[in-house]
Amino acid sequence: MKEIKDYINRYSSLLSLSKSISMPEAELRAGEFLSAMATIADWKHVLAEDKIRLMSIQTATYAQKLSEAAGKTITENKIMAEASEEYTKAREDLERIENDIAYLKAYYDIFNNGHIFYRTMAKGNNDL
Repeated sequence: MKEIKDYINRYSSLLSLSKSISMPEAELRAGEFLSAMATIADWKHVLAEDKIRLMSIQTATYAQKLSEAAGKTITENKIMAEASEEYTKAREDLERIENDIAYLKAYYDIFNNGHIFYRTMAKGNNDL
């Protein structure tokens, strides 16, 4: 994830409007954001595939721990299964992937807006 965050930070720096930029620079930035969006889409796809695997692991771990539980009622068995270290780890791994996917989606949207902004600027449209 460090590689992804470093990549995003590099492109986030292009969002700054601390100085005037030329039309060619705006065109270049629009292209850079489009490229960044493609890379983020690839990473999001990889993480989505990992999420499918982690969902299966979580479900299988829960089922195994539920069948191993020695409670007197089904409710006690469910509590014991959910409290197990293995299930907790599987759930946390899944939640971490979901968080990473949401992070990528947020930056995909930000970079999409950056692309549109700079593309409009490059076309010379001053109605921003």
